[in-house]
Order: sequence, then C-alpha cells, then structure tokens
Amino acid sequence: MQKIGAALTFVMLCFTYIASAQTTIIKGKITQENTKGVLPGVNVYFAGTTIGSATNNNGDYQFKINKPGTYDLIVSYSGFKRIRETVTINAGDNVFDFEMTESDNKLGEVVVTGTGTPHHLKSAPVPTEIISKKTIESVGAPDFEHLMMTLSPSFDFNPGSMGSLMKLNGLGNDFILVLINGKRIYGDVGGNSDLNRINPDDIERIEIVKGASSLLYGTDAIAGVINIITKKSNQKVHVSNASRIRSFNTWQQNNALDLNIGKLSSRTSFTKKHSDGWQLSKNELDDEELIETEAQAQIEYDDYTISQHLDYDITKKLSVYAEGSYYEKDRFRPQSVGKYGYYFEDITLGAGVKYLINQKDFITLDYHNDHNKYYYRYNQEYKDYAKGDLSINNDQQLSNAQLKYIKSISKNNKLSLGADYLNEKMVSDRVIAGKADVNTYAFLAQDELKFFENLNIVAGARLVKHEEFGTAFIPKVSVLYRWNKINLRGTYGLGYKAPTLKELYYEYHKGSTVYMGNTDLDPQKSQYSSLGFEYNTQKTSFSVSAYRNDVDDLIDYKSEDLKPGDAEDGIKTRRKHYNIDETRSQGIDVLFNRVLGAGFSIGGGYSYVDAKDLSNDVKLEGVAENYGNIHLDYNYTADDYTFGASITGRFQDEKFYDDGNAKGYQLLNFSTRQKFTAIKNMNIELTAGIDNILDFVDDSPYGSHYGTLSPGRTFFMGVTINFSK
Repeated sequence: MQKIGAALTFVMLCFTYIASAQTTIIKGKITQENTKGVLPGVNVYFAGTTIGSATNNNGDYQFKINKPGTYDLIVSYSGFKRIRETVTINAGDNVFDFEMTESDNKLGEVVVTGTGTPHHLKSAPVPTEIISKKTIESVGAPDFEHLMMTLSPSFDFNPGSMGSLMKLNGLGNDFILVLINGKRIYGDVGGNSDLNRINPDDIERIEIVKGASSLLYGTDAIAGVINIITKKSNQKVHVSNASRIRSFNTWQQNNALDLNIGKLSSRTSFTKKHSDGWQLSKNELDDEELIETEAQAQIEYDDYTISQHLDYDITKKLSVYAEGSYYEKDRFRPQSVGKYGYYFEDITLGAGVKYLINQKDFITLDYHNDHNKYYYRYNQEYKDYAKGDLSINNDQQLSNAQLKYIKSISKNNKLSLGADYLNEKMVSDRVIAGKADVNTYAFLAQDELKFFENLNIVAGARLVKHEEFGTAFIPKVSVLYRWNKINLRGTYGLGYKAPTLKELYYEYHKGSTVYMGNTDLDPQKSQYSSLGFEYNTQKTSFSVSAYRNDVDDLIDYKSEDLKPGDAEDGIKTRRKHYNIDETRSQGIDVLFNRVLGAGFSIGGGYSYVDAKDLSNDVKLEGVAENYGNIHLDYNYTADDYTFGASITGRFQDEKFYDDGNAKGYQLLNFSTRQKFTAIKNMNIELTAGIDNILDFVDDSPYGSHYGTLSPGRTFFMGVTINFSK
C-alpha cells in the first residue's frame, strides 16, 4: 500500500511539473473602435515590468511568461486612450482582444523632459508642449526646420548659407538646448548646430520646454529645451523604408531595421538626402551695386547618417545600452562664388546602464561623446590644394557623463538627485591658442511634491562649477494648480551660460568681414518667469501664457576699428564678441486645438515677442513681433485603410536688422496621406502635397536678410513601406 501511495505521489508530482512547464502564452488582436481597423505598433505589456510585445501590421501580438497569475495588462498607443485591465493568466494560451478609442487630444501623452521623470501631459508640473507622431506625419515635412516652423509659432529660423539660426521666443540657438533621446547635439557651424541630421521620418514625438531649464540640463538651456524622441519598435522584426522627393531634385531616403530577440533589442537606421539647391535672386549687392551671381540661397548638398542602438536586459532589474552614429554632409558652391564648399563630419558614441531598485526607484549612469569636424572642400586648384582636397576648419568634441537617482519617497513626493560632468574641446588654426579645453561640473537636486489632489510643486537647484568662470547656483520652481478643466501654471527660474569656446577664442573671415573672439567675456545669466492658463475638455484644449526672460551680459557682436593693412587684405569690417549689459525677451504664447467631428480637427497658435537690448534701447536683431500657425486636418479610417489631409499655414511679420529688415510672409501648404495593408505583415503609406500654395518668394538680393528661403510653389510625394513580424 505504501508503495502504491508513493507511486501515486510520484505520478502527481510529475504531472504537476509537466503542467507547470507548459508554455504560457498571451496573445490577441488590437483594433480601432468603430472602424475595426487594425493598429500596428501598439505596445502591450504587464504594468511595472518589461514583459510584453507590440502588434504587427495585422494588429496581432504575442508574448510568453514563465509564471501564471494575476497581472495588470497595459495597452498603449500614441493618439489613443490607454487601456489598463486586470487579467488572470493560466498555463497555455490566453487570448485578450482589445478595441482602442482614438483620443481627442494629447492630454494622455506621457512627457519626460520637464522634470526628467514621466508625467501625463495634462498633469505635468512643468509646462510642456508636445508635437505628436500623428501631427508630424500629417505635415510631411522635408526637414526639422520646416516641421518646427509649420507646427509651433514660438520658433523661427534665420536662414543662412551655412544653415539656419534657430530662435525660440526671441532668443537665439545659443540658448536653446537640442536633445535627441535626452542626449545633446553638439558641434556648431557658423554659430548654429546642424539640425539637418534630424530626420522627421525617424521622430516619434517632440517635447518642448520653454524658458530657463538650466536646473536639469545645464548650460545652453536659457531659452528652452527641445527633446526629440526617435522611433523604436517592440515588434520582433520591423523593417521600414521611407522615400520622399520634392522639387529641385530634393529627395531623401530613410531605412530602419528593428529587432527584438529575447533580452536584446536593436535599431539600425540609414538616411540619405540630396538637394540641387536654388536661387531666390540672381543678383547680389556689392557696395550698393547689383551684380549677377551664381550663389544659391539654399546651397546644393548631399548628406547621410547611419546610426545603431542596442539595449540588453541583463536581469529584470539591470539593463544596459550602447549607441553610435556617423553623419557626413557636403555643401557645394560654384567656382564663381567661392574656392571651396563646406564638408562636415560628426561621430557620436554613447553607453549607459539602468538599475531598478524597485518599480518606482532607479539609478542611471550615461556617457555621451559627440565629435564634430568642419572642413573646406576645394572645388578648384588653390595654392597647395587640388580640387576635392579637404582643409580642416575646426575640430570640436563634447564628452558628457551623467549620474541620476530617482527616489519615490511617497505617493506624493519624488526626489531626483544627479551629478553631471561636461568636457568641451576645440582644435583649430583659427583658435587664438590653437587649442581650447574646458571642464564643467554640476550637482542637482529636485523635489516633486503633490499637495491634496490639485496642487503640484517642483522645486530644485543646480550647483555649477566652471573651470574658467567659477561657481553658479541655479534654482527653479514650477507650480501647477488644477481645478476641474482648468490648469493654472507658474514658473520662476534662473539660467546660466558660460561663453562658448568659439566666443572666447575663435577668429575667422567671412567675405570682407573678420569675426573675432574675446577672452574677456563674462558668463550670461538669466531670470525667467511665466504664468499660464489652460482649459482642457475631451474635444478642446486652449492655453495662454505670458513670459519674461531677462538676460544679463548677453553675448553679441559689435564693430571694431580696422587694423593697419586690413584694406590691402580686402577686409572692410571687424566684428568682435562683447557682453550687452541688459536684454530681455517677453511676450505671450497662445495655443488651441479643437475636434470638430466627422474626422475634422483644427488647431494653431500665436506668439507675440518683444525682444530688446535694454542697454542701447534697440530691438534684438533677427526677431519679429508677430508669429502664427494654423492647421486644419481630416482623417478617415475604415478596416485597413486610412486617409488623411491637412492644410497648414504660417505667417510672421518682418524681422528687425540694423542694416535692413527681413520681409514678413505668409505660407500655405497642403498634404495628403493614404495608408493601407498591401499583403500580410506589410503596409504602405503614400503621401503627396503642395508647399507654398500662394507662391511667395523673398527675392531680395543674395546676401540680404531673408524672411524665408522658400523657392515658391513646390510639389512633393513619398512612399513609406513597413514590414513587421
């Protein structure tokens, strides 16, 4: 009897083991409510874990777990209402199908830039403007500049042959920090970062925080921060190709491969762009006399970018990543215009580790290096150079290490602590000392507090130690009060920016002008305050905010006396960096969006800017007073077919310059897109449209200050192919 009992026990144990060893699978289909159209790329995962998957092009998902039980299943997709459902998982197959409802606004979007921690847009303590994937796709923008000017009235770009100088609420790109996935872009050309390496086809969303943000991001963040979040697929295999062509033989190709194999995730992308460029005027002004020129307002160019990102989950708590990119660009000029064109090369490398202490607390350590080189490429024989030879202009490099610790002290209190090391180097024959090298160290603390259900406060400070300019203390506080459908926001903060290596040491010639550095410059310091009102319903969002940003010791150029021999060398002007004692930019931003029904929606914004040099009682150069945007969208979805159309408009008045204003303008664009499933696991998206329907051209002589570089009415079309499995 005992032997029989033992045998039965053994059999039961074996059966239990076999049952527990059965594969536990979670799978299902995600569709859109009403239309029943499938939704590819939807994230399906268990709350508080990295266990999950994404739907393929048929809307199907599937993943495995080791332990049956009760879990909170999350279904998340940009532009749709998030689903959270408690489910019981049994051994074997578990099928969960969901229908998602399209969101009428962006309030459910999660943003991270304002505080460095995730918040829903509607309850983010720091005011954040978001440009979603859906909005980006509706515009069909060829580049980052076109995208930002079409969708945000707060941004402007002052065109130039070396690239456009970006402005945000009246302050220039020196005060705007541009991040890609939280990592800063480095290496300026002619005073601006080359934003052409940012491809709109690769952007998931853009988060914008206006005003002093030096607390979290250090120098360069006096006017604001732009954080570009790139696309990433959670599907096992995802391949995409996006091709676009426009007038003037302007085209671009973007290819991406995503792989998710067990604990390893990989994304590889390659982008190639070309444009023949164009003239706005065949004349240029030379000593007040018009002469013919071959110079192009938009220079002919070729560029390409290749990037690689790897994530690996060592354990459930410990994950690492490594990434790198290579960017190359040629800008060509005719021989009659100059002896050389411009060539740029940029290499970025990065790595990091994240350790989850628990579901809410974690530690991260990140390292990022950006190495940018700027050359002249000769288009003819000159001195010791043959046609095609390169001559180095400058070599810039940034190394940045960041340590961050996030601690949830309680449900209503979250603490962020961090340390930041930044090293910048420049090597160039045009640098006064031949080489410049500087280190910056920083420590920061930020506390997020929630009082009652309606009041949120974020307060913190950053301590900066700059090798050349000593120590600075940078505090910031933001307050959010929520009452029914109304949000009231206020922000006060200080900003700090040491002179750049170029501003201190760099000297170069452009035409008949010499631009000189100044080793006697002082750091720039700002004081920023803003008040905002928001009204949000399911179908309507409206916000208005007033701001003021006072910047002391702002760095600009002023004319200097000529030196003996300048006239013989063809030098007519010398300009040297100096500090303006007092400047300020103040104004009002208005944004609105409204769902009209029947697939239609409308939105837009207006920005009034009053930017002034208070010391000399004149306007700041390159700034207009009035900017505005408008967009009308239509979307229709049925089964596996989607159609969309958008009309977008941009207007601004003339921009002030001491030697002649740039013209104001109005631009109107139209774009369409169609998306459908071609075969299993593959969908195709077709785009077509017209830019500058009104055919406005700023035909001022070459070398003038332009309001826009638009060549007039142009046409574009494109195709995007996505395959996933």
